Amino acid sequence: MGRPSDARKRLIEAANEVIYANSYEGVSVDALCAAARVTKSSFYHFFASKQDLVLVALESQWQWFEETILRPTFSDHLPPQEQIVRFFDLMLERQQAQKQTGGHMRGCPVGNLTLELSTQDELIRTRVERFFRDWLGYFERMLDAAKAQGIAPATLNTAVTAQALLAYFEGVTLLAKSRNDPALIATLRTGTLALMQYQGAHQRAP
Repeated sequence: MGRPSDARKRLIEAANEVIYANSYEGVSVDALCAAARVTKSSFYHFFASKQDLVLVALESQWQWFEETILRPTFSDHLPPQEQIVRFFDLMLERQQAQKQTGGHMRGCPVGNLTLELSTQDELIRTRVERFFRDWLGYFERMLDAAKAQGIAPATLNTAVTAQALLAYFEGVTLLAKSRNDPALIATLRTGTLALMQYQGAHQRAP
């Protein structure tokens, strides 16, 4: 067994990894304890239930996603139209790495939970909704910058377009997962430029 002092952290990491690789319903508390190398008593010392652990794991996943992907990508060092394409490229790299390691493309972890639990668990559904809402904020700010720079129409509804971009990403990822082929993300990534009505779309895509 691992050190008791970091048992909570290992359980959170195990939840993010094992549930992502399988499913929420398909993973038991015993399996999570085994993956984290902790006792069942340690589990219940930190978490009241599997649901409780997953809610905390979603928070840690958001922190990773924001710090590792969103903030570095949606910053001023890239033009807006390159930011959104770069985002797809980073997601492609992650999916390719997962397929190379395990033989399967896993898709979007938050999207997977949504599909599985949105009608079954209101607390998890609410937390996932907040995850998506915070994510949308990055898309909206990118679109605001595109409008300010004149590369998207001044009439563009950024809130609606941000939702369209997120829906597009989730749809592309789901379709790629159904084919077990991450390359589809690369093929379709520049479709985002049409959604944001990129004024330079006649030029060579990034």
